[in-house]
Amino acid sequence: MSRATAIRAGVAAGAAVLLAVVIGSGISAGTMTDGVAASVTGGGHYQVLNAFDTQFAFSAIQHGDGSASGHFHQRVEFDTGTVDFQGEVTCLAVDPVNHRAWIGGVIVSNDSTDPAFTTPIHQPGHDIWFRVLDNGQGHDPVDRTTFLGFEGAIPSSASYCEQRIWPDGDARTWPVSEGNISIRP
Repeated sequence: MSRATAIRAGVAAGAAVLLAVVIGSGISAGTMTDGVAASVTGGGHYQVLNAFDTQFAFSAIQHGDGSASGHFHQRVEFDTGTVDFQGEVTCLAVDPVNHRAWIGGVIVSNDSTDPAFTTPIHQPGHDIWFRVLDNGQGHDPVDRTTFLGFEGAIPSSASYCEQRIWPDGDARTWPVSEGNISIRP
């Protein structure tokens, strides 16, 4: 098995585990239960900068009281090293009309070797976020996601979820080349 095939198999298995956790939490294809206001799940691959195969998997739940929970993971090999983050979801904002979601959290693990992603703001305990677009399963255009964002111009995950920034069109998002994103309001 090639390295790329092994990586894809690992991402698919990770996405399946995350989806199983969500389903086990009381979320099904058509209903929300146990005080769940929304859920967003996804897993697969996208090409960041149209050149680097990025693996991702996530599961986020927005509870009836406005709090959020879940986990996410993104991994990519750049020419300068690996970028590999795992996080715990702390906020989720959903736009059901435009099928968009903003997911923020805190870094739990940073296994990156790329020097640009080993600075103090990239360490466990710091905020991290991304946003996604669900165009439906098997539809064209395909689902989209962003690369990870970190503390800076936007000071925190909570601020990111509150602001719901979405540049014109789908700027700075990347098409999902394998996998799926699902937003359930």
